[in-house]
Amino acid sequence: MARAVFDRSAETDTNVLMRQHQRQAHESQAHPGRTRRTFRYVPFTIVQDATAEPEYATRCVSGDEAECGAESGVRGHPADVEEWQRRHTQETRHARYRRTFADYAVMEPLGGFEAGLTVGLEPARVARVRTS
Repeated sequence: MARAVFDRSAETDTNVLMRQHQRQAHESQAHPGRTRRTFRYVPFTIVQDATAEPEYATRCVSGDEAECGAESGVRGHPADVEEWQRRHTQETRHARYRRTFADYAVMEPLGGFEAGLTVGLEPARVARVRTS
């Protein structure tokens, strides 16, 4: 009724009374002694994605005035990069390299997805915003 006659003060009072009624009459029946919900933190860990191969590479940064710049290209194992470095050093006597490593990481709940997504979680409440 208050909304229909654009009485915002009465509308606010009615909303407050409705929330109090809902908390007292309905939430106490469903969860005696509880009026709030507790959301728990689910600990995650970062692990290397086993479905993707890591990548290794190196670049020669030896040189007096400018870097050599020779690159190994992307390799699937660090031993392949080290072999490239040995051969490059034998050919050029360069001894300084910049190595890079890349992989893909996945966030996983401790104990796996099944355990992590259900441990201590309760349904979220949806806040309704009135836009009238």
